[in-house]
Amino acid sequence: MSDDIEAQAQRLIQRGEIERALALAREALQDAVGVPRAQALLALADACNSAGRFADALRAALSADALYGELGDPVGSSEGLLRAAAALRGAGDHAAAVELLERVEQQARLRGDEPRLAQALRHIGINSSVLGRHQHALSCLNEAEALCRRVGTAADQLQARLSLLNAHNREVEALPPHDPMRQRVLSGLVPAWQALADDCAAQDSLRLRAMSLGNRAITLHGLGRDEEAAAELRALLPEYRALGMKPNEGLCLAEWGHCLLALNRPAEACEQYRAALVVLNEGGTAEDRIAALEGLAHAEEALGDTAAALAALKQVRSLERQSSADTAQRAVLRRELRIELARLTSQWAREATEDPLTGLGNRRALQAWLVEHLPRVERGESLALVLLDLDHFKQINDRFGHGVGDEVLTQVAQLLGEGCRGHDRAVRYGGEEFVLALAGASRDAATEVAERVRQAVAGHGWTNVSPDLRVTASLGVADATEAAEPQALLTLADKRLYAAKLAGRNRVIAAG
Repeated sequence: MSDDIEAQAQRLIQRGEIERALALAREALQDAVGVPRAQALLALADACNSAGRFADALRAALSADALYGELGDPVGSSEGLLRAAAALRGAGDHAAAVELLERVEQQARLRGDEPRLAQALRHIGINSSVLGRHQHALSCLNEAEALCRRVGTAADQLQARLSLLNAHNREVEALPPHDPMRQRVLSGLVPAWQALADDCAAQDSLRLRAMSLGNRAITLHGLGRDEEAAAELRALLPEYRALGMKPNEGLCLAEWGHCLLALNRPAEACEQYRAALVVLNEGGTAEDRIAALEGLAHAEEALGDTAAALAALKQVRSLERQSSADTAQRAVLRRELRIELARLTSQWAREATEDPLTGLGNRRALQAWLVEHLPRVERGESLALVLLDLDHFKQINDRFGHGVGDEVLTQVAQLLGEGCRGHDRAVRYGGEEFVLALAGASRDAATEVAERVRQAVAGHGWTNVSPDLRVTASLGVADATEAAEPQALLTLADKRLYAAKLAGRNRVIAAG
């Protein structure tokens, strides 16, 4: 079940069955380990985000990021960060969301992961647009759309275009009412929204088509083409209802009211505003209800019913007070999420790069060290790796017990750490394997270090750990002049380590 858990949860979420999605993800987590557990955490983050439980979503998403990091899966790690950013965005902390997304962007660029880069850029663009950083938003969204055209699915391409056009809409809203640029941009958006709607219809993406047509009608209203806008909104209303898009239905009715009011048809406008409020009171935002009530007040005033206009304005004031309280509550939530984000990232950043038994770095720490240091080789600096494997370690565990085996690993780690300079890195690579990453060291120099380590391990006081205990190590050495890519360098060191094993163990091999 866990192999498909994300897809199952997404299907439930799309059908509005959020609680079932939450239950599914939590059940999958109970006995899951490794990749299935990470997938279940992503599913839980999706469900929590959809339910508005943003703190829980953040914890699940960052847990997935940390677990994928331990598993050496950078793509999965990025998926965790994308969901963490969604939690922050849902709580209204768009700036913190951008910070996380920029990490995803940077990582995706480094590994040439265009699908994840497109996702990161699209969401950076959305959040930046909301923050009013319109040019940055448009730059990110244009790049995201181009990437989606090249590597994305048809659905990805439609979403990218929708996000880009929405960002253009927000850019226009920020312009003064009589700015000539406003009319030019709006005029260009009308055919763009129509083209997107047509492409959505061709892909059978009916919800996105309806949203695109709604935005087209709103754009027509912004251009003063209110008859056209009203007709399109009236035609669109049954589609929203058929698709179960309640908030969009309420906004459609309110926008229709705005058009009718602009056409000096206040009685009809009142009818649409009242219908909008019935829908929006069930699930619309306070801001949407305020806009509908203000429109209703203007329409009632135009009809000469000052009492009804005043009643509508009183409701506006009441909602504004409620909105202020909600804003304050969201600010508290954002602060709590920031504190949680700082705590978790600090804890997991340490855990993600540290082996819990020995305190040395782990595979992720080695990868980060290599990413930092390998580019210096092109400038003429030296770099070498020493790969160490303890000889017959399984026999040590079998004969002396796993407690002794763990103590051996810990003391070998201490010996390696004592032999490190400040800019070197000792890591536990896995099991009984260790790596010494030596900056500025030639193969000859690294070979000398490896021989000193071999002697230190063989000559250590192991009988103090357990009588009759003897520990030796085999080591392979490679330097960056032989292999400039991280994996190739590790493979070469591993090949020489294997040769040391075949040659009788307890020795260093640095050639061949």
